[in-house]
Amino acid sequence: MQINDLSYLENTDGNEFILGGASALIGASAYAEGSNTLALTDTDLKLRAKKNGASTLKGIGVALAIGEDPTAYVYYALDGFDKVKVKTISQQGQNYDLEILRIKAIDLPNK
Repeated sequence: MQINDLSYLENTDGNEFILGGASALIGASAYAEGSNTLALTDTDLKLRAKKNGASTLKGIGVALAIGEDPTAYVYYALDGFDKVKVKTISQQGQNYDLEILRIKAIDLPNK
């Protein structure tokens, strides 16, 4: 009788994808103080498996804070990808903070 050892598995967050040996997480946070404030966040991850065994990931995260003492940031974590490209756009002003993060990653099949 063979028993599979699954002790290496972990709990995952709601915005984390796992496919084969690759996993991805993206999150965003925005905060501002004052009477007229706006705090907006949005994240999206698309992880697809190809027929050849490869996996591709496309992701975007946006954080915007408008008001007094604004703070906006986007964070990510990738594991198991062979090629990764990350682009961050960050703009700050006296009463706003904006951060946009784009991710493209490929997990090639092991042969």
